[in-house]
Amino acid sequence: MMMTTSRRSSSIVLFLASIAISSFFATAVSAFAPIKSSSRSLHQKSFHHHNKSPSSSTTSLSSSRDKAEQYLSTTYPQFYYLLQQNPTALNLMRNSKSGFTLFAPSNDSIAAYPCNLLSAACNNDDMQPVIAKMASYHIVNAPMSVELLGRYGVASTPGGELTTTVVQHDDDGGGVIMFENGVSVIESYEFQDELVQNVQDVNGNLVESSSVGGGKTCIVHEVDGFVCPEGLWGVLYEYFEEAGE
Repeated sequence: MMMTTSRRSSSIVLFLASIAISSFFATAVSAFAPIKSSSRSLHQKSFHHHNKSPSSSTTSLSSSRDKAEQYLSTTYPQFYYLLQQNPTALNLMRNSKSGFTLFAPSNDSIAAYPCNLLSAACNNDDMQPVIAKMASYHIVNAPMSVELLGRYGVASTPGGELTTTVVQHDDDGGGVIMFENGVSVIESYEFQDELVQNVQDVNGNLVESSSVGGGKTCIVHEVDGFVCPEGLWGVLYEYFEEAGE
């Protein structure tokens, strides 16, 4: 009987010991689990930090559209006033993504026309559609140099297409552009956006600034007369002749 009791006691001790050992290992495993998760989180944060790279942005220092319109208003005020008689065409020109082209009659050439007729038409409600149509023929919603006008032989305006011809070649391969009604380009002025690209390091500090291209280009061609069809002038003459003005 004494030996049986001893054997039972040993079995109980061994059983309790196995439970204690299992509990110890379970606790040890659970204790290390959060450390493993934390290590992975730190690794991910470190990975994203090392992938952060310098950034760049482009800033406009001056607008070619604003410069062209400023030049137009001071150098060709009479034509600029006419241009403003067609707000729709003017807004299309201003919102063009690539830039625009204007055919601006010089002040001297405008003086050759009956200015009282043009002024009267601008202030007459019945003639406003005609004046707006005249203005629309002087706008191209894209930059067109003299070279392009000669190469394509046509300028597409909100009013309609204008045929252009190179009538005189110069030593550089260019020439004088003449429109179908006999009006010629006298001089051309080009305005471009001034863009600067700024480069920042990973901390947002400015590292470098440099001039870059890719902005709008706006061109003003001074012409020696109105490029719109002569028929529009005929409408003005006829209207005011019948009105006795």
